Amino acid sequence: MTEYEPERRATTPEDDGIPDLQDGTPQQQWAEDPQQMVLPGDRSMTLDEYGTTVEEMRQGEPLSRRLEREEPEVPIPPNEPIEPAGRIVEDNEGIGPDTEKDAVAHETADESGFTAEESAMHIERE
Repeated sequence: MTEYEPERRATTPEDDGIPDLQDGTPQQQWAEDPQQMVLPGDRSMTLDEYGTTVEEMRQGEPLSRRLEREEPEVPIPPNEPIEPAGRIVEDNEGIGPDTEKDAVAHETADESGFTAEESAMHIERE
């Protein structure tokens, strides 16, 4: 006679509309479901990075080593004026449904009321 095995669930409780059930039970948190695990390549493999050993984690990474990874900012030549981009508006001025699959916008002469994204933009000559 075989032992009774309960039917295994193919979905998570959240998929069935039961919120936070998995977060509330420690057994669910400890169990690793192979179908929900991260695939190789989805998380960075930092085997060569600093802090992979207990000794390195305890000591902490030296500032000089952290600074080596930083990329320097490219300085702007002092004689080259910064030319800010103007306000960017779609052809229909952003009103109404979008009928084009590509985002097409043009610069306007209005230079006031920039959003943070528009203020950060600048024109680069090739």
